[in-house]
Order: sequence, then C-alpha cells, then structure tokens
Amino acid sequence: MTDRQPHRVRSATLRRLRVPSAFLFGLVAGTVLGVLGTVAWYVAPRGADLEPGDLVLLSGRDTSIDQQRRKLIERWNETNPRNQARLEETTVSADQQRSEMVAIAQAQAAGRTENPVRDIDIYNLDVTFTAEFAAAGYLRQVDESRLSAGYLDQFVPEALATGRYQGTLWALPFNTDAGLLYYRTDLLGVPGDLPGQRRFDWRTIIERSRALTAPAGRTGPTMGYTGQFGPYEGLTVNGMELIWDGGVERLVDESSNRVIFQRQEWERRLREVAAARGKGLLAGDAFGVPGDELRSLDDFGGGRALFMRNWPVNYPRLDTPDGMSTPRVPFQVTRLPGPSALGGQNLAVAKQSKQPRAAQALIEFLTSRESQTQLFERGGFAPTRNDVYADEDLRSRFPYLALLAEAVREARVRPRVPYYFSFSEVFRKGVRTALEGNGALPEDFEARLNDALRGR
Repeated sequence: MTDRQPHRVRSATLRRLRVPSAFLFGLVAGTVLGVLGTVAWYVAPRGADLEPGDLVLLSGRDTSIDQQRRKLIERWNETNPRNQARLEETTVSADQQRSEMVAIAQAQAAGRTENPVRDIDIYNLDVTFTAEFAAAGYLRQVDESRLSAGYLDQFVPEALATGRYQGTLWALPFNTDAGLLYYRTDLLGVPGDLPGQRRFDWRTIIERSRALTAPAGRTGPTMGYTGQFGPYEGLTVNGMELIWDGGVERLVDESSNRVIFQRQEWERRLREVAAARGKGLLAGDAFGVPGDELRSLDDFGGGRALFMRNWPVNYPRLDTPDGMSTPRVPFQVTRLPGPSALGGQNLAVAKQSKQPRAAQALIEFLTSRESQTQLFERGGFAPTRNDVYADEDLRSRFPYLALLAEAVREARVRPRVPYYFSFSEVFRKGVRTALEGNGALPEDFEARLNDALRGR
C-alpha cells in the first residue's frame, strides 16, 4: 500500500470527514475494555530485561481516522514509563517517504545523527521498502526467540510475507491493505444483503460503463471507472492489478532478480482498458493528477463515476460523510476483477537502535490483536491478523470485514527486491504509455525493467 494522506476533498459533503456510527459505537463501547485488555496484555513480564530509554518510531503521515497510530503510542506510554515512545512523521507521498527514510538510515549507519529526534529505533516502512532496507543493512532481523508461542501464526500469511527478504524475517506487519471495487448500487443493483456477493469482471465493467454513463452536462455519472493512474506508485499498483487479471502469475523471479516478461499476457488487459479509456469510459481525469489518491474518491463520492478502485480505509469516509446520516451516493464494495496488490506498512527495528529489545517489544504491542482491532474499528485500516478478521462482534458491526479478509488473502505481494523503487518507476512509465496508446508496452520494456532490478 502506498501511504495515503487524506488531502482536502473537493466535494463539499466530503470536505470534513466524520467517523461513521459503527466506529463511534466501537469507540464508546470498546474504550474501557480495550484499555484494560491492552494493559493486562502488556504489563510486560519481561519488562525488566528491556533496555531503558526513549524510543523513536519514524513513519509516514498517520492517515488513520482520528490518528489511531498516535493513540496506540499513548497507550504504550501509559504502561511503559522506562521506554517512552514518540512518533516522528516524514513527508506525505510514498516516494518522498522513501527518500527521507533512506537518508536518515544512511546517516545512522555512518554515525552522523547529531539530532536525537532522528536517532531512530523503529521504521514504519511501506511494504515495498522492506527488502531495500534489509539488503542495505539498515535493519535488525526479528528476534523470533522473544516472540510468544504461536504469535506469528496469527498473522495473515500474505501480510507476514511482506516482512521477509531472502528467507529472513525483518519486520512485522503494522497494517495491511487490499484494493476494493466500490460500485453504485442504485444503478448497478444489489444482489444480496451482504457486501461482496457480486463480482464484476472487466467486460462487465466496460459494458455497464458504456450503457450507464452520460455525456457531460446531463444527469448521471460521466465516467464508468476511476482509479489511481497518476505518475506515482498508485499507477504501479493499478497497472500490476490489470496485468495479473490478464492471467499473469508472477512479474519478477525474486531468486534471480529478473523480470518474467510475457508480452502477450502482460498486454492482454492493458489493450482492453486502453481501448475503453479512449472512448471516455474509464479512469476519467484522475490520469492527470500525480499522487492525488483522493481525486478518485471525490469523483465517486460526487456521483461522477459508476465504479471506483480504492483502499478500504475510505469505506467509512464514504459511508457517512460529514453532516449526513447516509452516503451521498448509495454504494457497496466487492473484490476487484482480479487480485489486488497487497499494500500496507511494516514495523522494523533499526540496526543502530540502542534499545533493540524494547523496540521489538513496542512492535509486538502495535501488532497485537488489541492494537490491530483498534486500528481497524476506529482507524479504518485493514487488520494484519487472522484473529481480528474472525472476531464475530467486528463482523456483525462491519459487514464488509469478511469481504476484506478475502481480498487481503487473495492479494499479491509486489516484488521483494532491493531496487523496487527503480523497478516501479520504469514499470509505471511503461504502463502509462500503454494505457494512453493502444495498450502496447514499449519494445525495450523487458530490458529496461531488468536494468532497473539491477540498480542501473
């Protein structure tokens, strides 16, 4: 997942986002039990062997509703006076986060950290950064001997896999993510009472878009489908999802660090979508907005799109916009036509941390069942743990949780390679060329991707 900062949404009803009633219920009903449960879980029996000293967690902007990550840090501090933690935030976009985090990690490795605020103990890394930081020697591997029995078994395997590089576990998943397909139920129908009972393939999306969109100036949606197609990681994610849906299993052989390029299979869905986009049915003006993931949210929430690909954190933002008891447009969610790219962030101990045991203990706290429950029910983040998805109370209050579990387990990990950032830049440029043309990828695309994987 790319880190999604909720910039101001242009639609008036979405300008100030309000927590939906189910979230408020969880906040009121769960606060006392949640605090007690966490305290009971982490009055640490091994606290005496944790190195004393403050802990600094470096992260991208907290995009959860009401800053739930900060609230978890506050809960940790209530019961861990010898290891007070603070959250330091970088700049907003995923690309900028990486640059800033790499600079800080390099400075720490060289012993050049003069500012104690930047003396980092824990990195909250986008899942695509983990391999790069591990390969560069910026991380300590997870000390599995300190984890309680069965602790790792509770994580969704796909989410836990993003913390591994070359067989070693370097990080634990803080939150995960999988794209969902939002659709207009007033125009497309509801096949049942529960979300996710309907799944649209690309042929149906294109056909329904052609039949139900209206020209500008007339009543009704003006675009069929909107996603994240600007020149940033969002286009990489959307492009990979299109290619996977065309029948491709893997993009990169991680063991040999080479792209698995099959032109016909890679271009199959790109050609179909490019043809529909040329007729004005797909993507809309999101194509021209770099890094603005809420442009698609605004288009869908404003009634201008039939379908939207977006992350689950935006479900509560659409469900009850500010000042309204019901959504502006009736909608539901289902899984994407094919697999989603797995998003999210991982927590890893910095190699130079002077409190590695305490830092890992904080990571365990933040990835516990109690913390993951809070991040979901009050913050909107997709949980990383199976026991949270299986919680019957949560399933009854958040009916889309079961669907989200299916989407996460079906999602695919983006290539876990040291030069992912370079690979992603080349990949998205090629996909953009294809979608703006006839769906054909550049002739030298395979060679350029392999060069990027080798850092050239």
